[in-house]
Amino acid sequence: MIDTLKEKVNRIRAFYKQNKIMPTYDEICLLFGFKSKNAAFKLINKMVDEHFVEKMDKGRLRPGPHFLGLPLFNSVQAGMPTAEEETLLDHVDLNDFLVSRPEKTCLINVRGDSMIDAGIHEGDKVIVETEARVNVGNIVVAIVDGDYTVKYFDKTKAGKIVLQPGNPHYSTIIPERELRIFGKVIGVIRKM
Repeated sequence: MIDTLKEKVNRIRAFYKQNKIMPTYDEICLLFGFKSKNAAFKLINKMVDEHFVEKMDKGRLRPGPHFLGLPLFNSVQAGMPTAEEETLLDHVDLNDFLVSRPEKTCLINVRGDSMIDAGIHEGDKVIVETEARVNVGNIVVAIVDGDYTVKYFDKTKAGKIVLQPGNPHYSTIIPERELRIFGKVIGVIRKM
């Protein structure tokens, strides 16, 4: 028997993940074995109060700020252990946390180890914002003579653009013909 609001939210999250759409009130009745829509309405009202869902027109539901977000707690000590009270500060949707311009942002898989000293490892995903302003020292995804690479953006004293690796075993890249900046790396995702 599912009895806590958190468990009910998790069931609706699973439905949303599988179907890519929020359940209707009829589907909520089926999910939880409710005999009437009134029970579904009561549940949804609790979820609205807790910001898990929002009501749209015509009775449809959409995910609220706490539905897709992960709980954010106060802190944890990285040095010597300290007493911390577990305090829920907020819910954070990683898209909102990592991406300010979703229409200009993509993920790219990383192959190779030329940026390992920059904390970018083989198998990581870099979050890349296209059409972003790039400065010397930024990490970029560049198209060099038709091939893609991730490197530090740099300039020579003469002002020529070069790409620097984040690994001393690799050489600086000086484009022979063409260099285009695909986008600026704004984050790295690594599954531990």
